[in-house]
Amino acid sequence: MKTKHRKAPNARGYLDGLAIRAEEYASFLTRRNRPPHVSLVRIANLAEKAMDYQHTIIKNGKEYPHSPPSMKEQQERQRDKALGRIWEAYRVVQELEILHPSESGKDESWNGAKQDSETKKWVSDPVYFYGDALEEVLADELHGDTSKGIVNTKREED
Repeated sequence: MKTKHRKAPNARGYLDGLAIRAEEYASFLTRRNRPPHVSLVRIANLAEKAMDYQHTIIKNGKEYPHSPPSMKEQQERQRDKALGRIWEAYRVVQELEILHPSESGKDESWNGAKQDSETKKWVSDPVYFYGDALEEVLADELHGDTSKGIVNTKREED
């Protein structure tokens, strides 16, 4: 049976809403337009909110903490289930955007990308940072790596 993807407004409670939002951040349609670093930070923030959440009840228009001993176990199970979904979303982003073999050596912040305030698109810095892969990139450029389709750029003079 195929499950329908729910949106955060249709959540069954606050913790479910956090889990739905994390799953949305991990979906391909959202991931493709945002640097992996940003998605991971946002999902981690949702996990922190879920860990810090206190169940409440409203009495006479005021909100009070609500954790009677009889419901403590149920509330913790609910929190653990939501955290499991949130960390699964985090794992998906990590495995598909950072740890995937085709993403090896790529910058997870999209070269320090910032969101343009007008277009809302992520724009990277004009200078590229190679990080730990600098030596590999220089070696490929200087000596070539035909297995990756990179030809030697240094001209041999006879």
